[in-house]
Amino acid sequence: MRGGGETCESGALGPGGGPPPPEALAGSRRTGTPSGGRGSGVTGPGRIGLSLFVGTSFAAAFLIFLVQPMVGKRILPWFGGVPAVWMLCLAFYQTTLFAGYAYAHILIRTATPRAQIAVHAILFAVALLALPVLPSDAWQPTDSVAPRASILAMLAFHVTLPFLVLAATAPLVQAWFARGFPARSPYPLYAVSNGGSLLALLAYPFAIEPRLALSTTGGLWSLGFALTGASVLACALLVERRGAAPAPTAGEATPFELGRSALWILLAGCAVVLLMGVSNELCLDVASVPFLWILPLAVYLTSFVLCFGFERVYRRLPYVVATAVALVSSAWRGGPLVSLADSLALQIALYALLLFGLCMLLHGELYRLRPAARDLTAFYLCVSGGGALGGLFVGLAAPHIFDDYYELHVGLVGAWLLLLAAWWRDPRVRLWRKVPLARWSAAAALTVLALGLAVSSASSKREGAVYRERTFFGVLRVLHKSAGVDLQRVLFHGRTMHGVQFAAAEERPTGYYGPETGIGWAQAQRPPGVPLRVGVVGLGVGTLAAYGRPGDRFRFYEIDPAVIQIARDPRHFTYLASSAAEIEVVEGDGRISLAAERAREVPRFDILVIDAYSSDAVPIHLLTREALALYLDALEESGLLAVHASSLHFNLVPLLARLGASAGLPILAVRNAAMPYALSARATWVFLSRDAARVRSLERFVRGRQIALGRDPDAVILRPTSDELVAAPLWTDDYSDLFAALKPLRRSKEH
Repeated sequence: MRGGGETCESGALGPGGGPPPPEALAGSRRTGTPSGGRGSGVTGPGRIGLSLFVGTSFAAAFLIFLVQPMVGKRILPWFGGVPAVWMLCLAFYQTTLFAGYAYAHILIRTATPRAQIAVHAILFAVALLALPVLPSDAWQPTDSVAPRASILAMLAFHVTLPFLVLAATAPLVQAWFARGFPARSPYPLYAVSNGGSLLALLAYPFAIEPRLALSTTGGLWSLGFALTGASVLACALLVERRGAAPAPTAGEATPFELGRSALWILLAGCAVVLLMGVSNELCLDVASVPFLWILPLAVYLTSFVLCFGFERVYRRLPYVVATAVALVSSAWRGGPLVSLADSLALQIALYALLLFGLCMLLHGELYRLRPAARDLTAFYLCVSGGGALGGLFVGLAAPHIFDDYYELHVGLVGAWLLLLAAWWRDPRVRLWRKVPLARWSAAAALTVLALGLAVSSASSKREGAVYRERTFFGVLRVLHKSAGVDLQRVLFHGRTMHGVQFAAAEERPTGYYGPETGIGWAQAQRPPGVPLRVGVVGLGVGTLAAYGRPGDRFRFYEIDPAVIQIARDPRHFTYLASSAAEIEVVEGDGRISLAAERAREVPRFDILVIDAYSSDAVPIHLLTREALALYLDALEESGLLAVHASSLHFNLVPLLARLGASAGLPILAVRNAAMPYALSARATWVFLSRDAARVRSLERFVRGRQIALGRDPDAVILRPTSDELVAAPLWTDDYSDLFAALKPLRRSKEH
C-alpha cells in the first residue's frame, strides 16, 4: 500500500460517526518518540490545531444531518406530501453515504498523503458548483408521472456531490490527524461527529424550522459548507507541514469470514429497514414533517452511538423486554402495529420504544462481531453497504413488491432471525450452537410465533377489501360493508376514510360532505336556477359531485391516478357518473394545476374547495400565504373558498384564521355534530371570501340550521381567541411549522 495506507484503521466512520471498538482505541494510543523526519509526532496538535480538527469533524456531521430534513421539506409539497418522498430521500442518503465511505476507503489505501489532499480539495471545489442543495421551483413536476425518477434526478443534481464530500470528510480528517499526531488518538473525533449529528437532528425541528425560512436555512447551509471546505484544507495543510510520521504497528488482521461479513451487512440493513418502516407508519397517519422524520432517525443513531461508544450499555435482556413490551402494547390496543393508540404521545412512544429496542439488539450484535483495528474500514464499508441495501429495499423495491406497508413486518421477522444467527455464533449466549436441542426448540417455537403474528397483522390489512393498490402516494383500499340492511362502499387512504357511498342512497352526499356539514350548508344556500362553477382540490370518491345541478360544472384536481380510476369505476362508486353537473377531472397536484390554468386565464370558480389529505397528513403547501393568493385569483370576486379542516392531530382553524387575517379576509369556521340519519359525519369546515356579505349570510344560515337541528355541544361556530391567533404561525412557501399546529397529545374525536 502507498501513502495513507498505514492509517487505514483510523479512517473509518460508522453510520452516525460511531466510535470504534476498545481494542482499536488501545491500538491507536501510540507512545514513544518516533525517529527521523521533521514533525515526528511527539507533541500534540496544540489547542488551536485540536480545535480545528474538532470543529471540522463537528461541522461535517452537523451539515450531513441538517441537509436531510431540509431538502426533504423543500420537495415534499411537490409530490403530494406523502411519506414515500422521505423514504426515497432516506434511500438516497444511505446509498450516497456508502459511496462517501467507499471513496474515503479507496483514497486512504491507494493515494499518497499529498494526493489525498489534492483530490479531496478538488472534489470539494466541484461540490461548491452544485450548490445550493435546495432545488429551485424549476424542478416542480408538471404531472404525477414517474415521481420517483423526478425525485432521484433532483437529489442527484443538487445533493450528491456535497453529501458525498461531507460523508468522506470525517474519515479523511481522522486519518490525517492520526498521521500527523501519532501520539494522540484520533478516535475522540468520532464522539465529536456523533454530537454534531444528534445536535443537527434535534436543532432542525425545534430551533431552526420554527425560526428560519427555508431559503435562509439553505443559504446558511451553503455558507457552512464552504467554511467546512476551508477548514478541511486547513487541517490537511497543518498535517502536511509536520511531515509524515512513521507507520504504526498494525494489529493482527482478522481472517476474512464470509458468514460474519454477511451478518455485518444484514444486521445493518435490517436496522435501516426498521428505521424506515417505523418512519412510514408514523408519517402515514400523522404527517410527513421533519419532526416525525427526525425522531426515528435520532433513535436509530442513538442506538448506534450507545452500542459502539459505551460497551457496558449493551445487555441483551433489557432490550428484548423493551421490544416485547412495545409489541404487546400495540397488540393489546387492537392488533400488532395496526391500531392507532388512544394517545398520540403513546403512539409515538410505542414506535420509538420498538425501534430503540430492536436497533440496540441489532447494533449490539454488530458491535460484538467487530473485527480487529486493521479491518475497520472494510467493516464500516459493510455496515454502510448494508444500510444502503436496506434503504433501497424500502425506498425502491418494496413499493413494487408489496400492495401495503409491510416493511416493518419484514424488519421484525428479519431482526429476530438475524439475532438468532448472531447468538448461534456466541458461546456466551444460552442459544449457542452447541447448547442442548431443547433450547433451540423453544427458539424455533418463538420464531413460528413471530412469523404467525407478522402474517396475522399483514392479513388484517387485507380483510374485507374488494380492491387494494399501493401507489407512490399511499395505499388505497375499497371495502364493501354491510350496515344493517344497507351496503356501504368505503374508500380508505391508509387508515383514514376518504369517502363512503350507500347502495340505498347512491346519489346522496355523505360523510364529511353530508347535507348537515359546513360544505352541505354552503351548497344549500346557493340561489336556485343559477349554475355554478365549482373547483375541488382532492377527489376522494367524488362525493361533492352529488351537489351538482344541471348547468353546473365541477372540476376536480387529483394527484393520484389510482384515486381517479377508483372514483370513475361504477363497481365501486357512482358519484361522478350520476351527477347532474358536467364533471371534469384534472390529474396532477391541485396547486400546480391551478397555477398553470390561471396562466392560461381559465374561467374562475364560484366555489373552490380544498380537501387534499394524504391519510391524515396535512398538505402544507396548500395552506400557505402564496397558495391563498392563488385561490383568490382563481375565484370570482364574490367567490367562496371552503377548506376542510378536520384532522386527528392538528388544530388548523387558528392557522387558517391567521392566514385569512393576513389577507384581510372575513372567516367563518363551523363544526357540525355527527348526524347519521342525515348521512353527515362530524366535520370542521372553514370559509373565506373577499365578499364579507357572503360570509355573514352563510353564518346566519348556519345559525339557523343549528337552531333547527337542536342545540348540540359539538355543533358550534369556532372563533379563535386573540392568543390563538398570535400563537398560530403564518405559513408561507418559505416557512412553515406544523409542530406548532399540533393538538394536545390526546386522540381527537374527529375522523
